[in-house]
Amino acid sequence: MILPSARRPRRSGATRLAAAALGTLLLVACASPGGPTAVATPAATAASATAYLERARAQVSTRDQVSVRATALRAAESQAHFGLPLADRGVQPVWLEIENHSPQPYWLMRSFMDASYYAPREVARLFKSQVPADALRAAQTRLIDDAIKLHVAPGHTVSGFVYTTKDRGLKLMNVELLGVGRVLRFDLAEDQPDGSFDYEASRIRRATEHQSARTVTVRDLGAEIERMPCCTTDADGKGLGDPLNIVFVGAERDVLVALVRAGWDFTETINAASVGRMVSAFAFGGGDRTSPVSPLYVGGRPQELAMQHARTDIAQRSHLRLWLSPLQVEGQPVWIGQISRDIGVKVTTRSKTLTTHVIDPQVDHARFRLLETLLHSGNVERWGYVDGVEAASREHPRTNLTEDPYFTDGKRLVVFISKTPRAMDKAGFISWTRSEP
Repeated sequence: MILPSARRPRRSGATRLAAAALGTLLLVACASPGGPTAVATPAATAASATAYLERARAQVSTRDQVSVRATALRAAESQAHFGLPLADRGVQPVWLEIENHSPQPYWLMRSFMDASYYAPREVARLFKSQVPADALRAAQTRLIDDAIKLHVAPGHTVSGFVYTTKDRGLKLMNVELLGVGRVLRFDLAEDQPDGSFDYEASRIRRATEHQSARTVTVRDLGAEIERMPCCTTDADGKGLGDPLNIVFVGAERDVLVALVRAGWDFTETINAASVGRMVSAFAFGGGDRTSPVSPLYVGGRPQELAMQHARTDIAQRSHLRLWLSPLQVEGQPVWIGQISRDIGVKVTTRSKTLTTHVIDPQVDHARFRLLETLLHSGNVERWGYVDGVEAASREHPRTNLTEDPYFTDGKRLVVFISKTPRAMDKAGFISWTRSEP
């Protein structure tokens, strides 16, 4: 029988067996001893039913006489509130409170928070075969009654839930309100205590380094970036890897929010659980939005932030790595980074996971796609190009640390992250070089 799946090519039995064997070895290598799983006490469960309200009160954003509070419920909180293990089915309720002190009405646009949000009855139906009928009816009633009302009249406050898909890492809660001839956008974000991600590992050190960063002007920034290393390296700093072809200017939180809003996901650190999910996705043709990436180095340091834009097959994704530079501009830190698009997977002894992705050799495409996604999501204040990566032609490509060839025009994309929504045609262009790609 032929499986009707154009997006998940069937892998050979030998490939699946090899992946399973690799997974077993990796899980043993990465596993660490641990104690028994903790069981929540009744008191802890009761407390979790309202703990999210405390977090929401600490996170508020106000624009044009409208205030928004938001928080994403954790697994124990949603189960305590609704009586259903929503997180197990990939549902994450987001609680909102919208205070409208303006003279005009607004309507909440839920699809801008999550285009795949769930309707209350849809959520309840996910548990149809698991929960007794009476309990399910009671849970469905609560899901319906607690859903937020969309209309926010002048001088009124509404509160309630939007049933979003579960996210790991940083949860972006984008709230867009449609008024009469205007739109208000609020970007709120909250760390999720549900994993170990690259960006979390060295956050304290980055904060300290930023305080001692050297200040340069926007005009001088181009020359400073050109003098930075051309490429990533291995841990010893000897072999040259992928080109350092992107630069961000912006606070860490603003950079992360901009990337999440543009559809990027975080990458997990390499551990038993993350490697197991990755190998399983590779073996059976599935996806993994947060699969780990191998470490690359700049100045002897592994990447400090890593993100990916995945397709439904783990073999295909774009990924980027960022390092905090010793510079700051207009009070904002400068990040140097690398981006490429993965088009396949191969087995290698050069990676701790024994597998690595094969990159698209035309790395400039991934660089420009990043700009497109950020412009589309309204997070670009200014942008431009500088030199710094030695050009390589299609006829005479260079290779990275896993011997994948690549060619490039030698430019670095520089993006100043906007703190507030900005239309694509309002993003400024900075010219540091005479010839632009």
